[in-house]
Amino acid sequence: MAALVAVLTMAFQVYVPATTGYFNLGEVGVFISAILFGPIVGAVAGGVGSMVADIATGFVQYAFATLLIKGLEGFVVGYFSFAFRDRLAPKQLRYLGIGLGFGLAFCVILIGVFRFSGELQLIGGPEVPWWEIPLFLPSWVWFLLGIFLGSMTVFITLRFEPQAAWNVMVILFGGGLMITGYFLYEFFIFQYAAIAELPFNVMQVIIGITIALPITERLLRTMKNSEWID
Repeated sequence: MAALVAVLTMAFQVYVPATTGYFNLGEVGVFISAILFGPIVGAVAGGVGSMVADIATGFVQYAFATLLIKGLEGFVVGYFSFAFRDRLAPKQLRYLGIGLGFGLAFCVILIGVFRFSGELQLIGGPEVPWWEIPLFLPSWVWFLLGIFLGSMTVFITLRFEPQAAWNVMVILFGGGLMITGYFLYEFFIFQYAAIAELPFNVMQVIIGITIALPITERLLRTMKNSEWID
């Protein structure tokens, strides 16, 4: 699982010059590892896998902070997902999931329109890029993406087990710790320039939820049917 996190983190990166950090898809692997296998695997996969990716792609200045921050994120998501699994009333979880769906849609539209619209540059590394792609994103793309993500969250909550809503809440909490941790670390080094990376980290959590949640829900049902877990 640490290898999965490392590969996802390295496969797609958007460099943030203000903090010499980068956007990536590593949260997908962290959330999958933590929800499926619990806090220990989540912590090791999140911390070690992400740290290896930092070192391998030239972001060594973040390696130790990443080990602690992503490790904490994986531990928290894994612990609360396991500790409270199937303990809340289905109706409560469904209402929660619907509310979170609208909240996710609002966040994606707001952040996307005001922070990620216009000309962007996708690169594969900070100094010697593996690849470089210029990109222009119009505002309407974020409206469509927000509606899609919100609808998917509501659909998962209504179509699959209500536990999905709780997992979304847990991921948001763990992701919030990750966002806060990197902000404090970057603020210590770069002062107010750390604000530039906040939207990128928020988007990492949102995209992580969108991709990891349907995968874990399907795998959890398969694991239960196969009696791999209770």
